Amino acid sequence: MQKITINFSVGSPYVSIDEYSRLSGIPLNTCRAMVNRGQIIIRPKQAPKEKIQVNMIAMLKDAIGNS
Repeated sequence: MQKITINFSVGSPYVSIDEYSRLSGIPLNTCRAMVNRGQIIIRPKQAPKEKIQVNMIAMLKDAIGNS
């Protein structure tokens, strides 16, 4: 059996929820609901009004782990 290697490149370790919505094709309101359900991994916020930043590295690790 042949071993398969896959290389990934992440442009930025964190992206805004707006950018994540654009990249994924998921509507912004759906992304916000997914954050609230814990389906999208975010950088811990220091203040409640701080902007949501999606942790792209953690999301990639999650995707690999669920493959």
